[in-house]
Amino acid sequence: MKRSSALSRYWQQWLAEWLDRRIPPASEFTLNQRNLFIFPSRTGWIYLVLTTAIFLLGSNYQNNLVLALAYLLLSLFIISIFHCHHNLRGLQIKVMPVTHAYTGQSVRFTLQLQSNRPRYDLELSAEGGIAEHQPELTATNQLGVAFVASHRGWLRPGRLRINSQWPMGLLNCWTLLNINQVALVYPQPLRCDIQLQADDIPVPTGQESSQRHVQGMDEIQGLRPYRPGESLSQVAWKQVAQGRGLVSKEFMTPVPAQCWLELRKTTGLDLEERLSKLCFQVQTLEQQQAQYGLLLGSQRIAPGFGAEHQTRCLTALALYESN
Repeated sequence: MKRSSALSRYWQQWLAEWLDRRIPPASEFTLNQRNLFIFPSRTGWIYLVLTTAIFLLGSNYQNNLVLALAYLLLSLFIISIFHCHHNLRGLQIKVMPVTHAYTGQSVRFTLQLQSNRPRYDLELSAEGGIAEHQPELTATNQLGVAFVASHRGWLRPGRLRINSQWPMGLLNCWTLLNINQVALVYPQPLRCDIQLQADDIPVPTGQESSQRHVQGMDEIQGLRPYRPGESLSQVAWKQVAQGRGLVSKEFMTPVPAQCWLELRKTTGLDLEERLSKLCFQVQTLEQQQAQYGLLLGSQRIAPGFGAEHQTRCLTALALYESN
């Protein structure tokens, strides 16, 4: 059993190295005989076995009509080899940019296919991904393969497989492309109160009185329409009793001009829950255009705001590893 497992690992390693030499990583590909492979499909093997049986039957009984049928079937198979390979040969492929996602969302790796003649029965797939099928390609179109991001960090799709069994399904022509692309998966935002840590971080003189307000649970800011699924404890029952309809209390948290979010002081059952809460707080503070910094163990991101700052914080959360 151990010997079989060792042989399997050796074979997979050898195959990966061979593919890296034959089809190196790239962002653009043109399919040709170097990066295309063709082999009989399951239907094709059955077809060949039946053709062989017909040939043996005709030879045994010296029946020219049966032999002619066997030769005809074999000719169709040989012609299919040319058409199946020609269907993919010359296809131009360009790797499209991938968008980052949050845990639990779908990440789609997209290829743009371009051709100067019709192509048929194209399928894009990958191990662990959701395949897409294109019945006919006439000029330019996109095919993608989607992965469900089950955990934060880098998501690597591995080699993407484009294959076709056109025209008769007797052969399978395919290629395995290394698109040299990864997606970054952020922690799944978990709704929580804003937990600011500004007491032990020095704040520049003159900014103590400058404050913003973000959604939180510290001060009642006003009333707003009730949202389905909210806790009934937030419902303003006095206004409901006055006939003003179902409304909820709007709570806000005062935020200093420069505030910090710290993993060590964020509550949660485990590391992933705490990172998810920090992810939600980063999004909330960014929406309110508040200046915030992030403390993750020994990593420190200075306060700031804007799309670039938010991406930097989310990336740190996605790639954080506890010691």
